[in-house]
Formats: sequence, C-alpha cells, structure tokens
Amino acid sequence: MQDTFEYLSRRSGANGEAAFSKLLVESFLRHRIIHAVALFTLGLGFAVGARVGNLPDFGLLYEYAFYLVVYFWIFGCAYAAFRLLQLALVHRARSPANHLLVSFRQLLADRNRIANGVNGLVAILIFVSGFSVLKGAIAVLAPFSWDQAIAHFSTKLHFGRASYQWLWWILESPLALRLLNFCYNFWFAVLIVTVFSSVAATRDTLLRHQFLLSFMLLWLIGGFFVALTFSSAGPCYFARLGFGDLYQPLMDALQSANSQYPIWALSLQDRLWNGYEGVSSGTMGISAFPSIHVASSVLFALYVTRLSPRLGVVLWIFAAIIMLGSVVLGWHYALDGYAGILISVAIWKITGVVLSRTTIASRFASEVPLARQEAASV
Repeated sequence: MQDTFEYLSRRSGANGEAAFSKLLVESFLRHRIIHAVALFTLGLGFAVGARVGNLPDFGLLYEYAFYLVVYFWIFGCAYAAFRLLQLALVHRARSPANHLLVSFRQLLADRNRIANGVNGLVAILIFVSGFSVLKGAIAVLAPFSWDQAIAHFSTKLHFGRASYQWLWWILESPLALRLLNFCYNFWFAVLIVTVFSSVAATRDTLLRHQFLLSFMLLWLIGGFFVALTFSSAGPCYFARLGFGDLYQPLMDALQSANSQYPIWALSLQDRLWNGYEGVSSGTMGISAFPSIHVASSVLFALYVTRLSPRLGVVLWIFAAIIMLGSVVLGWHYALDGYAGILISVAIWKITGVVLSRTTIASRFASEVPLARQEAASV
C-alpha cells in the first residue's frame, strides 16, 4: 500500500511539473511581443554601451533595489494588517490569521498566475537592464543642445513668463515644497506597486499586456529616442551649462527651503551632475525632455482607471501633483510634462489598437469581467 502511494505521489509530481512547464510555454507565447521589446532594448543597450563605454550607476541601482525591498515590506505588512482587520471585523471570520494563510497558500498554488508572473517579471528585468545603459548614454551621444529652445518656447507658451514664475505661491512655502518633494519621490513606490501588481495579476488579460507593453515603449521611445533627439538637461542645470540665470530664482528658493526642510531633489541633482562630469563613477543619465515621471504617471492613471474608476481618480490627481512637482523642483520645463502626457496617451491608444488586432487577442477571454477580477485580486 505504501509503495503504491509513493508511486502515485511521484507520478503526480511529474505530471504537475510537466503541466507547469506547459503553462510557462503558453504564457511565454502570449508574452512574445513583450519579450521581443525587452530583448530589443537589452540588445540596443549592449550596442550603445559598447560604443560610448558608459555604464549605469550601480550605486543608484542598489539604492533603488533597497527601496524596492523596503516598499514591498511596508506594503506587504500594511496589506496583511488591513486584510486581518477586514476578516475579523467585516467577515467575522473565526480565525482571521488562518484565513490569511490559506489565501497566501492559494496564491502560491496558482500555477497560471505564477507562470504569467515569471514571464512578466523576467521581461521587465531584462528591459530595465538594457534601458539603464541607454539612459546614461543620452548625454554622451547627444550633448545638451535643446535647453534654450525648450525654455524659450515654454516661456512663450506661458505668456512670456517661465512656468515656475506662475507657481511662486508654492515656492514661498518650504513646507509645500517638502510635501511636493515627498510625492515626487513616492512616484517610485507607485511605479513599483503598479508594475508588479500588473505582473502578478490573477488573470492574464489583454489590458495587462497593453499596460506592460505601453510601459516599455514609453520608456524606450520617449525616454531614449525622443530624449536623444531633443537632448536637454532641465532648469536645475540651466545655469551650470552656461545658458543664463533664468531659473536661478527657482534654485535659490529651493536652497532656501532646504535650510528648513530637506529637499531631496537638490542632493540627487548634484549626484547626477557629478556623474555627468565624471566626478563619480557611472551615471543613470540626465534627460529632461520629455518628462518620463509625468508620462508614466499618466500611464498608471490610464491603466488603473480601466480597473477601478475610483482608484483611477486618485492616480489622475497624483499625476497632476507629479506634473506640478516636476516644474517646482526644477527637474523639468513645463513643456517636458506636456510632451510626456501626449506621448503616453498616444502609446497607450496605439498599443491597445495593435494588440487587439493581433493573434494574441484571441487567447484572452472577455476583457471587462476579467479586468474587474484583476482589480479585486491586486
């Protein structure tokens, strides 16, 4: 009897491994366009890196990795606490902790979700590895030459005044600047949560593929090709590049606020400039046009709105705050943000149309109910 049980267990395990391997292959085929973009970016990164001899700033990469672990820990603990309270107070579960553990086991046992998560995560990591090299090569391939033109056009667009001059009521408040700087840094947490929740979503929907593909194309097209064509450094480096003192009052206001509250943007701007000048090894790259902070925030809002209109409103407000912060903190000309918005919306729309007309679309079930399930599961 024992021998029979061991035989069946071994057979079940072998069948399970074969079934999971099949799921991985099927998921890979559905993700083939996403994988292709990721591999193209990595290949382009190798080619560009070999040409310019520019390496990513691993110090910043390690810092971002540290923040990634911290954010996962914080949000994981917060979600666990929220779920326990929900089970105890709303659902009146007899053993909330046991229910939470059961749901966690179900998550680990969902082989479809794991297969899709592995493919999505691998593609994202490959893409980031390639893009980090491309980002750092922009200033080497195309030294900053568009700042004056972009600043001039942005000033004309805002009725003869630099965009920050319309926001002086914020610059006069060190606390407001501190809060904007916090939100601007919190963008990274929003990026991590949005990208990795889509990677690990319960259902593999066309909407999920539209977001992941749009995310990659936004950074590749907007963050490299457009940025390379219109290479610019941004208002915070305007005077350092010898273009004049148009933005010096803005930087002086930030320095004044920094004496009361730490304005993290200033220290990061110095680190990037030191990398650009070769004072420190490597650089993640300086690039202002278009604003990928703003563009990606708009993309998050477009995606989340399809999942949950109410949560989408929160993301649209967050995108507006990022747009405001990009100008007030000296990172971008307002024109950079406007361009980022247009590029983001265009890529989102085009990607949706193209994906819906490919053979991949036939592999997905009805989009609307699955999107709601996906939102509920994240």
